[in-house]
Amino acid sequence: MSFEFLDTINPRANYDLMGHDRNIDFILSSYKRKRLHQAYILSGNEGVGKATFAYSFSRILLSGSGSNNFTVDKNLKTCKLIEANTHPDLLILEPLNGQRDRFISIEQARKCSEFFNHTPSISDWRVCIIDSIDFMDISTSNTILKILEEPPSHCIFLIISQKIDSVIETIISRCVEIKFQDLNRGVVLNKVKLLKPELLESEVGNLVNLSEGSLGKMTKLLEDDSIKIYNELDDIIFKKNINESIYNFSDFILKDDSAINKFNIFTECIVFKVGELIKGLTKINSAFSINKALDLRNNILETIQQERVLKLNKKQTILSVVIDLNKITNLQ
Repeated sequence: MSFEFLDTINPRANYDLMGHDRNIDFILSSYKRKRLHQAYILSGNEGVGKATFAYSFSRILLSGSGSNNFTVDKNLKTCKLIEANTHPDLLILEPLNGQRDRFISIEQARKCSEFFNHTPSISDWRVCIIDSIDFMDISTSNTILKILEEPPSHCIFLIISQKIDSVIETIISRCVEIKFQDLNRGVVLNKVKLLKPELLESEVGNLVNLSEGSLGKMTKLLEDDSIKIYNELDDIIFKKNINESIYNFSDFILKDDSAINKFNIFTECIVFKVGELIKGLTKINSAFSINKALDLRNNILETIQQERVLKLNKKQTILSVVIDLNKITNLQ
């Protein structure tokens, strides 16, 4: 299948930041009053628009735009260079392609010091986007801290974090934090319909619920495999029955023929479905049924956790959690 539609929400090429008007107004006001801070830390859940915000503001800075919003002509040379990650005044620190441990190395961070030691090449500013600081160990973080302690003029950090509590306090103290809220349901709903208009209303609703206010998470769920997993679990819940098709379903999940990790998507769907079922049970069922459902939920969560920690047999894990899901369904 083609994944070209996902390019439209790749942060580096995305010119349509949805929501976060207050954050946009704040940063643009600081820019126009020439009161920008040396570093901003963009905090919030994954996939809500922090990276898109960082790239959008970088276009403003590096193009010298006086726009009242984040709208910049995408045909500008500046924009093309940013999209290609070849702008001489923009440095991106992110895990390298193919890195299994998903960490930003200390060697990458040291390039930042060298980068800021030079004056801007074709712009008035030099910008470093860190996406994200959650992928830095303590040594790498301290390398960035040294730069923050004596920042050069007309240089700015845009630091992304999904786990602000894990960022070392000395870095936080040198940054202005901009908090990003989860997107409201309507924003995510409109984006799903725009990207995949062929989806059924029920499928759109399922994806919006599972995305939990995150466009990034939604994009991972938009692939057909994810929809199939979700629909299969819906079918199990609707029929309240498990047959031999569960073995074909588990083989499908474990078949390595997709750009996504179907097993991870499966576990996310399971956890969400269990939460929805228990929420429904609390409205109409006895305390005995609710307690039984909570015990089954704990079994499911423990099984998933044991697979992650102990690397248990994934097929057996799938069968076990689906059976427990079915038991919760039959409590209704």
